[in-house]
Amino acid sequence: MHEFSVVSSLIESCEEIAQHNQAEKILAIHLDIGERSGVNVALLKSAFEEFKLGSLCEQAKLLIQESKVELTCDSCHQSNLANELDYTHCPSCGSEQVKITKGNEMLLLRLEMK
Repeated sequence: MHEFSVVSSLIESCEEIAQHNQAEKILAIHLDIGERSGVNVALLKSAFEEFKLGSLCEQAKLLIQESKVELTCDSCHQSNLANELDYTHCPSCGSEQVKITKGNEMLLLRLEMK
């Protein structure tokens, strides 16, 4: 379960940011997780509850927004949300010349610190 290593890295990054800003604790962590990021949100939340103990994140809430996949077409130059699980065809023109431009990442959006 790679969510453990993701959470471990997340907490480490949050603590570095908090220390850099002379914060005593982290109150909330805001994430954006894309549906094609490979991260299982339920497992991530569970791992976070275990890993946060004894860290600056111990009292933090994990707030997650999930992003849909956005495709950009090299043929018609349109950007669209993918239809269902079809990540290989442009929803506008049907071309296969598409690339995923959003929804395959996990982003740390904001930290609330005290």
